[in-house]
Amino acid sequence: MAITTTSLMPSPIQLSFNMKLLAVPVPDFIHSLAAMRQKQPMHSGNKMRMRRYNPLATALVPLGNSGIMPPAQVLSALDIDAQISYYGTFVAINEQVAINNTDPVLNEAVKRLGVSLRQTEDQLIRDVLVATASVVDAVGGINGDSPTEIMRSDVDGIVRALKGANAKSILNNIEAQDRFGTAPIRDSFLALGSTDLIGSIDAVQGFTHTAQYPKQDTLSAEWGAIGNLRFLLSSVGSSIPNASANGATVYNIPCVGMEAYTIIEQDGYSAEFIYRPAIYDSALALNSTAGYKFASAQTVTNDLWVLNLRCTI
Repeated sequence: MAITTTSLMPSPIQLSFNMKLLAVPVPDFIHSLAAMRQKQPMHSGNKMRMRRYNPLATALVPLGNSGIMPPAQVLSALDIDAQISYYGTFVAINEQVAINNTDPVLNEAVKRLGVSLRQTEDQLIRDVLVATASVVDAVGGINGDSPTEIMRSDVDGIVRALKGANAKSILNNIEAQDRFGTAPIRDSFLALGSTDLIGSIDAVQGFTHTAQYPKQDTLSAEWGAIGNLRFLLSSVGSSIPNASANGATVYNIPCVGMEAYTIIEQDGYSAEFIYRPAIYDSALALNSTAGYKFASAQTVTNDLWVLNLRCTI
């Protein structure tokens, strides 16, 4: 007896397409949160020069009554140049894709391009922060590696160095409140790390999770605080595989103070989305394109106010 089974049914009957698309993984973009934002004027070249005057020495010797003038001090300054670079990417979609697909391909392409744009900006400034001249290896841990896992003594050393360089904290303190299980939070610098550090950071003496803040006054992707550092973690935080003395992954945690680094956008060339219908592609109008482009520069403005804490787990 011949039996009709599901294997003989046509594919449209065997397959039901769910019109709700699945969520796409999007990392937290944390590295530009503390950046100064500036614009490069149009028709002014592709470099911006920033200047910082050096401090003058104090005057501790009394002038006396001799009438002799003390020696004059020389006013000096440090110039920092940042050069604009141009970035962009696009997708090309054949006309038959839009005709045959049940999901809105072009709409999704636009969303994915938007994430790509912001992630590009985030990773560009992340790499600049990691490349700072001020690098500190964690040494307080007990895992026998170099660098070690992060410990409270390493955090205190970072805060001490930033304070010693007269860096200003970015976030104000959060005052204690009469709420069970909470603790006051100090005025803080920002520490920008990888989500792989979850657990290692939790184990540090004095760690306070955001759930224990007296007031839920937190930044995007903030994980918690240790002393005067508030940690923001992202899946695209910086790491270097096989870079420790024992061949483990080394994690970079840029710790930054106020006005430590800047992002410069080109006036008239900020982030731009570009869509070209298929009619502009060729004589047969086969492919439409969607893309973005932008121009920017990223630079550290004071190496003493950006400390790259390196650690393992």
